[in-house]
This record gives sequence, structure tokens and C-alpha cells, in this order.
Amino acid sequence: ASFNRLGSDFGIEAMAASRFSAAVALLCSVLCCATTAETPKASLRGAASSVQAAVASPPAGTEASWMLLGDHQVAKDEGEGLMTATGDLEFCKQLCSHFEGCKSIAFCGAQCFLKGGQVTPTSESVDNPHCTTYYRSVKTDATTTLAPDSEEMPECRSFTSVLVMNQGQQYSGNAEADIHGFAEMTLCTNGIMKATLQLDGGHTEIIATHIHHCEGGDSHQTRTAALCTGPPVVNFCGDNAAGLIADGAKYSVACSGYNSTGTSLTENMQGTFIPNSDISLTERVKDIFANPNMYYFNVHSLADFTHWYPAHVGGCRGPLKPETSGATSRTPAPGPVKDNCFSFYSQMSMNELQKYPGNPDSQASGYASFTLCTNGTLQGQALIFGGTTKLIAMHVHRCEGGETPQTRTAELCEGFPVLNFCGDNSAGLIVDGTPYLEACAAYSGLGASHTKHMMGAFVSGTNTGTTLAERLEDMAQNPQLYVFNAHSLASFTHWYPEVQGMARGPMELWTGA
Repeated sequence: ASFNRLGSDFGIEAMAASRFSAAVALLCSVLCCATTAETPKASLRGAASSVQAAVASPPAGTEASWMLLGDHQVAKDEGEGLMTATGDLEFCKQLCSHFEGCKSIAFCGAQCFLKGGQVTPTSESVDNPHCTTYYRSVKTDATTTLAPDSEEMPECRSFTSVLVMNQGQQYSGNAEADIHGFAEMTLCTNGIMKATLQLDGGHTEIIATHIHHCEGGDSHQTRTAALCTGPPVVNFCGDNAAGLIADGAKYSVACSGYNSTGTSLTENMQGTFIPNSDISLTERVKDIFANPNMYYFNVHSLADFTHWYPAHVGGCRGPLKPETSGATSRTPAPGPVKDNCFSFYSQMSMNELQKYPGNPDSQASGYASFTLCTNGTLQGQALIFGGTTKLIAMHVHRCEGGETPQTRTAELCEGFPVLNFCGDNSAGLIVDGTPYLEACAAYSGLGASHTKHMMGAFVSGTNTGTTLAERLEDMAQNPQLYVFNAHSLASFTHWYPEVQGMARGPMELWTGA
């Protein structure tokens, strides 16, 4: 969808000539090798007609064919579930071919289930009147890896932290000498991290909040969360302005200011995992579960930042404590699936506007699924294949205007983004006033970009006068007015200064039927 009006209304930054030249140079090797022939027309919904050609070419290093286990026969041992998708048989095969670790699908009419277990012609099966197993017969060379990531049922646990002034802040004239507070958080192994923070006794802007992991120390207190020091591992609210506290991950929201009674209450903050090459998000959360005494919640104010600069010493902090059943809370527990949650999916294909000679992303298709909750939990995953250039933004847009049913609804409509998912926050690219919480995954050796556990962000600038709950209710009632859109570096460069998505698909409400 186009949202070139963001340039005037919401401040898309003008790209400097040097940056634009760099973007063109980055694409040169791809564009120079791309065919100049007009690409075949693709179905906007990404159905079999738009993806069948790609199915015929398995990823490099593999020889693959699809086999039927038996009419209305489903493998008894299908292995782990990887993804549930809606689409026709050929589209489901295409998804599996590009999903790392997928070895079979259970196809059930208009829906399919991607599975990770090895299925062979002699695998045991069971009768199923609705579904049939199709499996991949694949030979791989020595350099091809198809091992799946470990997929487990997500586990969630709640923690509290009583916050008191940091011992290191006892200096004369400290404006925050009486700061204290309380934090509640729910952390899940699938990436859902929510927290509520209440502070009293402070006066200056709250610029950063984190969970830190203890490192080093020469006593029990300095080795554990009471007095230890260590790097931040999860961000919550904060100020993303240049020159303040940056750790490689964006703060999802700004911290609330102090009200007339001297209280700052920031509810339903969304946590952002700080990337670390040594440990994954799931491993980090499991370590917090196992060793909460090695983690503490830390709050930084503008006063402590200014006093200690360039060192960073939090204004108040407290150890993480597992929340026991029956414990009373000062604020409502921010559980990951409270309030009203909706499930959506989007079957994506190349944007019709992208049919121009030499487009290196002309075969782009994909699938995305989402769980969107009125309590602020916005999570999704996107599997994009057939493209080649960097993915720089993914959004949910709401349709506006249009002269035909197609241009008034998600098939061909245009409109502003209302939810951000993954993207590149670099100056000069696509900005709408709300940071992307993580980068989109790069294309793998299977020719696919799989961004797992994307955390969404509510775009405040385009939702003026509308709350998150109201937006999600509208999406559930009018899904035909919403579209999921993926932008690539090639589409951005070709259409600059306008903004046109590379691949898109209508948002569909999953009812479980």
C-alpha cells in the first residue's frame, strides 16, 4: 500500500543524496543481473497461480519432490508443529519448502499444518476424513542444513520487583533521593514480555528501564541482584533519543511522566529483547525462570544519567522475585493473554504495482500470522520468499478512500500504517513516528526470510483519537479494510520518494472454524 502522505503529515525524513546513492549502489549487483523481461502476472492473494513456478525450483543444494502418504491418510507421528496456514495445496507446499525444518504438511482443504517430523512411504498413518499428509522427499548435499529450531509450548511466569534508591545514588543534592517504586512483569519463552511500573518520589524524566543480568562481584550481595552490576538484557519503556542510553534495542514506549500527585504509572509496557550472540531470547527467559536472583529491574532518570555521565548508574532498582500464587499486587497483573485477543493471518503476494522490468523482488510471496490483544500484546511471524533485497519495513495498514470495491478494500487499497512490526530504523528509510522493535530477518539459504516472534508497535501518529483496543476491535469487525504490507530496499529505491510495498495481503480474521 502507498502511504506517501506520511511525507508531509508524519515526517518521513528526506533521504540525503549520499544515502540514496548508497542504496542504489547496494542494489546494483542485484539489479544488473535481474532479467528485463516482464514477470508473469501473480495473483494478489498469492494462490497457486502466483507461486507454482517457484515450487518447481527447490532451494539450492536440494532435490525435492512431494509425495502423497495416502488419500485421507495422516502420518501417525508428524513431529513438531511449525506453522498453521490458510491457502491452497500448492501454496502450502511452497511455505513448507521455504520453512527451515519443515518435512511434511497435513493439508485439510483450505488449511494446512506444517510439520517437522520425518515422513517416509512406510510411515504409520491413521484415517482422517478431512486431512491428508504430503511429505517432502529431499536429498541434500553436504552443505545444506534442514534441522528445525526447537519448538516448544510457550511457558510464562510472573515476577515482581520492589524498587528502592540505588546505593550508588547517595550523593549530596540528588534530586531523586526519595525515588521508590514497584514493577510487575510477565515473561514468556515465546517472546511475550509485559510489565507495569509505578514510581513515586522522582522528579526528572525517566529515560530508560531494563532487566539486567548480574556479572562478576566479590561478595554474595555484589554477585546477586541485591547489589550486583551487569548488562541490560530486556528493555521496557525509555527514551530513544540520540545521546541517551542505547543498548542496541529500542524502547517500546516512552515512560509516563509524573502526575500532580507525584506518581509515574506506565502500564502494559512491552519488553524488547536485547540481541546477544551467545544466548537466544528463549534461553534468556528460561535463565530468568531458573535464576531470578541473578536479575534486577533498573530505572534510569535524567538526573542520574547527567550526574554519572558517561557511566550509567540507575536511579532505583530491585531484584526480580517470582510471583507466588495468591500474592496481592499493587497494580493489575499484565498477563500475556488477558483482555481480548484476536488471531489474524495474511497470505501475501507481489504488489501489482511492482511489475516493472528488472524488479529483483518480482517473485516475492509469503504468509504472516498474528495474535493481537487489547492489553498491548502484539505478536506475529512472517515468512517471505521469492525476494532478494533487504526487507526494511512491515506494517498493518488501514484502507482509506478508493473508487472501486478493490481499491476501497484490502485487495488494492491504500492507507496509513496503524501497526509496525519488523523494520529498519535508519534515517532516510520508512519512518512513521514509531520505531520498529526489531529488524526483519535476512533471507536464508532456503531463499526465505522468517521473522519469528515479531513484536508489534501501535503507531500513535496515525491512530490519533483511537486507542489500541478500539483499533483491534475495528480490525476484527472489518478485516477487509486492513492489509499487511512488506517493503524491500528495491521497492523503496524504485518508488522513492513515494512508498510502495513489495508484497502485501489482506488481513483475515481467524475464527478457528
